Amino acid sequence: MKTESEIVEGIDEDEIRLAFESILASDAFQKAHRMRRLFRYLMGQVLAVDKGTISEYTIGIEVFDRNPEDYISEDPAIRVQIGRLRHRLAAYYTDHAVSGDVEISIPVGTYTPSFRRVVRPERRKPVQGGFIMVQPIKYIAERIEGQVFASGLYEELLNQLFSSFGDIFMWAEPPFSQPGKRVGTTGDEHYAAPHRLIEGSLRIDAERIRTSIRLIDYSLSRITWARHFDRSVQFGIREQEELAASICHALREVVSV
Repeated sequence: MKTESEIVEGIDEDEIRLAFESILASDAFQKAHRMRRLFRYLMGQVLAVDKGTISEYTIGIEVFDRNPEDYISEDPAIRVQIGRLRHRLAAYYTDHAVSGDVEISIPVGTYTPSFRRVVRPERRKPVQGGFIMVQPIKYIAERIEGQVFASGLYEELLNQLFSSFGDIFMWAEPPFSQPGKRVGTTGDEHYAAPHRLIEGSLRIDAERIRTSIRLIDYSLSRITWARHFDRSVQFGIREQEELAASICHALREVVSV
């Protein structure tokens, strides 16, 4: 049987199942029993011969053992679990993606898994001015835990950017403190600060943490890319890891190396 994803992208069902089992066997999913059950259900529905309808209601009944007699479809807990699964998948591929493998994701706005080929550019050393500076994430509020979370997110983001892209990124330290400015020479070679910069800010209200990330090109004097990343108000290392993974995943589409 061919799934819709196979028809569109030429992905074999055996490859999908292999990718699925590899994810379940990873450290990130080994002890996450509820997430494993949710993931198995979603994949089972997609790969079944007679596909069922994946909805918040069916997930509540089949995965979370809700009582059909008094269960309603509006269930925030399910949306939270789907969001966590979505971000954990992104984190998995940040560390394990190999060109040609199958990537499984759950696009925002749907509960149906999607498949595509992993395409990772060959890493190479950046040319002069080819580095991208990553500025510390600014915290725009007064809660102490928010400032600590922003600092931890920056550290996690630097680590995951290196794992995903190689050494084209650099932290904001002297002498490269002013993007686009020439800072020194050696012989006939001129070394300039990066012309591209990633900057971010973090805000918190009663319901969510919002991280805003922007890619700025100083040679063009403009913002070339921007996106918000929203999370529930939790301040743990896991949330930092998942958020950093989502940012790296999004940056793949716009950062050339």
